Amino acid sequence: MAAAVPAASALPYVAWSSETVAIVPAADWPLVFASMQALKGHVQEYPGCQKLEAFVGTVDDGFRVNCYTTWDTPEQLEVFLERGYTFERMLIDVAQIPALETRVLEKVF
Repeated sequence: MAAAVPAASALPYVAWSSETVAIVPAADWPLVFASMQALKGHVQEYPGCQKLEAFVGTVDDGFRVNCYTTWDTPEQLEVFLERGYTFERMLIDVAQIPALETRVLEKVF
């Protein structure tokens, strides 16, 4: 699910973020959680990455995960989404779980 990075912002001061949403079955959670910890350390080494954050809520027989990355520039975010090791790619690699959605956002504060 490739998300398009807007060419320009309507706001003067923003950071650029991606949001990926997935449902992780409870049986896969220990593996996915451990992999997310490694992913956080890996992604935060990319040039321009400010942070990777995940928010988790329970759903029937599993967890809904909203994973965010925040970047200095839209170009850095675009390169990451095109070629980087994203949460979406990690989910497929470790548990064959497809993401529900990936989108690009502007972080204003």
